[in-house]
Amino acid sequence: MIEKLKNLRTLHRGFEEKLPLLRDFQALSECYQILNKEIQILSEISDEAFKLGREFERYVQESLRLIVQMKGLIEDALATFNERDRLEFSIRKIIQFNRNYDYILTENLNSMITYAEFMEIMDKGGVPSHFMERISRAEKIVKDFTLLIKFLRLLYDRPSDIFKVEFLLRTLNAQGLKWVEVRHLERETGIPRDEIRDILEALTLIGITERMERGGESVYRVRDSGED
Repeated sequence: MIEKLKNLRTLHRGFEEKLPLLRDFQALSECYQILNKEIQILSEISDEAFKLGREFERYVQESLRLIVQMKGLIEDALATFNERDRLEFSIRKIIQFNRNYDYILTENLNSMITYAEFMEIMDKGGVPSHFMERISRAEKIVKDFTLLIKFLRLLYDRPSDIFKVEFLLRTLNAQGLKWVEVRHLERETGIPRDEIRDILEALTLIGITERMERGGESVYRVRDSGED
């Protein structure tokens, strides 16, 4: 199973390398073929996932769901390849979805490999040093993963909330307010504070925004907004 998971990770890296070439039909077709291989391998892993516990099963099913979603977007691009405007729209959807897809799937695969290695260690005995380091990272991975799953669902349920928060933050930065408190965004957008904070934390994880602590309060700015 470990080799299958590592093969999946290699396939995903190959998929990400081809994304900038989506306007080439051959590259687009190869992306589709990669996703089909990933689905096949994950389906095989899914048959044995129960042996590693419910958490491992959850990672497998969530990864499978995400890959199937990406496959659907690639299929749309292939179907509209000869219609320039529709193709550009399909490619924009793929790129937008991939902003979270790449991070979440990569973390999922790393977590699944860790689970599989742990089971192998339990069978053979002994704990290598690199595994102890992974244990110390597990809590942060789970926290980040949970946050980004919420963000991904919000992206599909209420994408306008995300765009409102990012656009307003960018606007305030451009107007000279370099670091912005959540309460300012809450007042202007009408979006609940907790939801805004989740959006900003997820945007920070994927590199769109930056966060710092000021007076015990988290403040944010768009990463390309300039220096202090």
